Amino acid sequence: MGHTGTDGQPFSSDEIERLQRALVALEVSCLRVAPERLSFALLLGWHSELSAGITRMQPGEWRSVEITFGSNFGTPPERITTDLGRVLDVHHQTLTTWEEDAPTGLTVLEYATQLHADLIDIHPFWDGNGRLSRLVQAWLCWSYGLPAPRYVDRPQYLAGLNRYLHTGSLGLLMQATMAALPDAQE
Repeated sequence: MGHTGTDGQPFSSDEIERLQRALVALEVSCLRVAPERLSFALLLGWHSELSAGITRMQPGEWRSVEITFGSNFGTPPERITTDLGRVLDVHHQTLTTWEEDAPTGLTVLEYATQLHADLIDIHPFWDGNGRLSRLVQAWLCWSYGLPAPRYVDRPQYLAGLNRYLHTGSLGLLMQATMAALPDAQE
């Protein structure tokens, strides 16, 4: 959402254009991927594509150093794959449950929002975690026939995300998500 990389350096106008094009291209191609395919390899591949060849983003590589974002600390590098593995296990268990009992649209939206926040909490990459996490959220929504949120009110989004990351309460982030749906923005 910002125009500055994790390294504190601003992206050039050319880099911003490349990042925007990469996101649009990936949004189109992800529609051909079933939710069951979410995996380490898929996340690494999508991160590489989203990085648009900007090497300082360390495309397709797990983060190898400690990182802070806002008032939060990312998962220590040595625990990234373990914590991410737990999130992926929950994801696959959730999808299995949905095969037996079809979810409502609100259930999908809440789960997609929580999954995106959990990915941000882990912060598995040096840069691009927000873009990738919001892409995963949109992809899940689209996979179940729902519109995806577009967070235009950054302060509202970040307040909800920070509340979730600090307390585990999804309420404020869901308010931001509901306000970010296309129908709510008209």
